[in-house]
Amino acid sequence: MLAWFDENRRDLPWRRTSDPYAIWVSEIMLQQTQVATVIPYWHRWMEQFPTVESLAAADEQAVLALWQGLGYYRRCRLLLQGAQWVAEHGMPNTAAELLKVPGIGPYTAGAIASIAFNQPTPLVDGNVERVFARLMGDTGVGQELHDSAWVWAKRNLYKKRPGDWNQALMELGATVCRPVAPDCKGCPVADKCVAFQSWRVDELPRKAAKVTTVKLQHVVWVPMLGDKFGVKQIPAGQWWEGMWEFPRVDADGTLEPIQLREMVGQGWKQDVGTVKHSVTHHRITIEVSFVQCDEAAPNLRWVSRQEILEIPMPAPQRKALKLVFSHLGL
Repeated sequence: MLAWFDENRRDLPWRRTSDPYAIWVSEIMLQQTQVATVIPYWHRWMEQFPTVESLAAADEQAVLALWQGLGYYRRCRLLLQGAQWVAEHGMPNTAAELLKVPGIGPYTAGAIASIAFNQPTPLVDGNVERVFARLMGDTGVGQELHDSAWVWAKRNLYKKRPGDWNQALMELGATVCRPVAPDCKGCPVADKCVAFQSWRVDELPRKAAKVTTVKLQHVVWVPMLGDKFGVKQIPAGQWWEGMWEFPRVDADGTLEPIQLREMVGQGWKQDVGTVKHSVTHHRITIEVSFVQCDEAAPNLRWVSRQEILEIPMPAPQRKALKLVFSHLGL
């Protein structure tokens, strides 16, 4: 495995450093996000916040704005909270101590401890789970599979090179033991793989019961007063809390939402189209309208075109704004 990894490892920017903060940032960004998407975000992040202290001192709005497009914004907030904790207490160098940092769980703690500090600590992510299930022929599902993979990872940790060993397992799952069309001929452990030897590669890991898709319909009005846009901050407890959005309500599409008229005030409204967005198992359809306001609604923050491009906004709101820009020829 290690010989294969030494020869085939991808040249990723966070693999060129042993800085635990830089590795930590990469691991948080890589959760549920593809490597190709993360690379430019990681570079921009490290340029603006090169140290854990610089992140700890940053304003949440600036941090959220830089994270825009990566989604799952709770990761971003926890990363900021974790940086503030580390700036006060120092960077731990063991998995057990790293677990005290807000936002760091067993996987991230194992990654930072083994890769940055060469600590003999295992880790399990989705790639390692898949490698384990196929290699050992494990038919578990969900938490059962996850727990078994952790037991296996602890038992089989190569303590002389723990960081490289953990990365080798993840690399194998990401590039060879892929979910679809795995490259079994290029696998360094195919001769020891139960799934490959028994022609069951496509059956493992077993899939959990499919989650029911939830369909939602939102109505969004994009208000303008002169050359300024009206936005409001998303309250705590809602998706994308702390970010900014145009007035929005849930609706069934049959009636003009009175709440929006109350938020925006009087003005000339025109429907400009529909955008779609997915969040986990939710499928959101958004009816977008443009409103030229007669006066400034006091409950909205009015920002310039430049500001609207800089403040942190959720992806579906950015899609709505793009639709209005196209409608206005901007």
